[in-house]
Amino acid sequence: MKNLWWSGAAALLCLHVTALFSQINFTANDAGRVPAYTGYFMYGTNGGYYGTSWDDKSIADIAAGNPSKGVKGAGSKTFRPPLPEYFMEFYGYDIRINEFNHYASLGVLDNTVMLNSPSESHRDNTRYGGCSDESLMFKNMYEPIWDGGANGTPVNENNYYALYVYKTVTRYKSYVKFWEIVNEPDFSWSGNAWKDPGMPDNWWENNPSPCELTNMKIPIYMYIHMLRISYEVIKYVDPTAYVAPGGLGYASFLDALLRNTDNPVDGSVTADYPLQGGAYFDVLSFHSYPMYDLKTWDNNIGGFAFWRHSDAAADAYINLKNRFDSVLILHGYNGSTYPKKLFICTEFNIPSQSFDNMIGSAEAQRNYMIKALVNAQKNGILQAYMFVLGNAQDETGATDPFALMGLYKKLEGIGPATNGGLYKQQYTDEGISYKTTSDLLLHWRYDSVRTNALQLPANIGGGAFYDGQGNYTYVLWARTTVDQTEAASATYSFPAAVNVSPWMYRKEWNYSATGASATIQSINVALTGAPVFLNDNLQPLPIDTTTTTRPPAEKEFAVSVFPNPASVNPTLRFTLKTNAPVSVKVYNTEGKWVASPVTNRKFVAGSHAITLPGVMDLPAGVYYCSFETDIIKVMQKLVIMH
Repeated sequence: MKNLWWSGAAALLCLHVTALFSQINFTANDAGRVPAYTGYFMYGTNGGYYGTSWDDKSIADIAAGNPSKGVKGAGSKTFRPPLPEYFMEFYGYDIRINEFNHYASLGVLDNTVMLNSPSESHRDNTRYGGCSDESLMFKNMYEPIWDGGANGTPVNENNYYALYVYKTVTRYKSYVKFWEIVNEPDFSWSGNAWKDPGMPDNWWENNPSPCELTNMKIPIYMYIHMLRISYEVIKYVDPTAYVAPGGLGYASFLDALLRNTDNPVDGSVTADYPLQGGAYFDVLSFHSYPMYDLKTWDNNIGGFAFWRHSDAAADAYINLKNRFDSVLILHGYNGSTYPKKLFICTEFNIPSQSFDNMIGSAEAQRNYMIKALVNAQKNGILQAYMFVLGNAQDETGATDPFALMGLYKKLEGIGPATNGGLYKQQYTDEGISYKTTSDLLLHWRYDSVRTNALQLPANIGGGAFYDGQGNYTYVLWARTTVDQTEAASATYSFPAAVNVSPWMYRKEWNYSATGASATIQSINVALTGAPVFLNDNLQPLPIDTTTTTRPPAEKEFAVSVFPNPASVNPTLRFTLKTNAPVSVKVYNTEGKWVASPVTNRKFVAGSHAITLPGVMDLPAGVYYCSFETDIIKVMQKLVIMH
């Protein structure tokens, strides 16, 4: 889809091809040349344009949050803006530096940037393949990439695309992790991209014609050459950056990339064009709109069978990623022949209303968003950028599914530029669910071992996430199965082997709006089609009993541990309103129960201070001390020093 963050006939044989002088001596086919990604999963957004009441900085404020302006934001901490050549040439290549600095000030990092769209003077006017439309890409791309600094830069200034990439990446590399080459290069109205092998004009056995590639109007060989130029220049400027084709939608197009070279004659291997397209990118970026994938023809009913519910949509999202991965593996990108490609998803969503018998409801959309984000992390997707930040139209009268995919309701006209500096945006249900997921899981990592230990049955979806400090969050839901309904139910009990605490904090999909949580038992957990977030009650809590951030139960019982850090057996202080049995358990940072200083000891109403025997027998480190009665449980962080 079209994505704007800021406001703002010749035959191929006629191409004059000259030798290419590379400044790097490796490609993405070489072992060790796909940089390891060590960052966290990032919650991303596509920005959009909402009229003159919003500028880029205020759009960033409501995406990421800006505490200095009292703007909570939507929980997005990475963005996907374009930096097209026509814009950079007109306004100057430094035009977006202030905006990117503002993004960074909001904690936004590892952005994805689209490289696209030549200025008119640099556009190739050729009509390729008999098309009625001129090329939309750059001329002179088969000029040499490098000239050894003859004109002040290492790239050849006559290769307009190479110069544009060099100038852009040089300026913005500190803000950008992923560079996408042309937004949706495989976008097509022809229908041939969908076809299976053996069908006429399918892309598995035939290269897409230039006329079919709506966003480029060039042969696929020339697009591979764009990838080659991009890879050489970007890796020269920033070897740690990643190069990706810009949001693919069709596995058949990926297959064509991987079976052709950039040879402008026919895509065959020659001395000048030795490698197929997979050598020139290290990340596969894809787009997923599963509302198109939730039906199939059924001869038994003489019509389409539908499965329009959030789990089917979330499954379709991952199925597309897996189709791309299957094509990559077929061409040797399995980690053995060639390095495996990494994955990001730079557009995904479903609408909040149904159009043309597609899935669409506010409930399905909000549930899908959480499930898609969880499934993305479970399936190795490094970043996921939802489409789009705000609705383009009001819910009533909307005519396009893409108009109702926002984290916010219609934004046009309500921005601070025309409202006295006031931010008047309103979340959609999807926006609330997205922010809840980001608020609770940002900087947490998916834990496949812990998830497998949950032994989730087929009717329950979800996963376990770990913060690196001994704390787990579990996202669980009852899988939806019935067309056009989000109704589902299941009951889940945590296996004893997982060793979670008996009581857990439960937060619903709308936690970011309500701030509410409930304490529940870790057995017979009731689930619906709406995901819930469960903490195993091993979260560090403040030691100061006067803090206003303590849970009400903790303040009421005035629980504290001292000394803390402890070099002698610590003392536990607490207050009871009525007589009650008390137990104290100690857990390590992996959530394992390691000591029981007090077991079911009866205390009368009043204040008490008791020594916790045996605690200093534990190794030095961080632990969690659990104070339990028959009605409450409070956790305290405890540091043991020897």
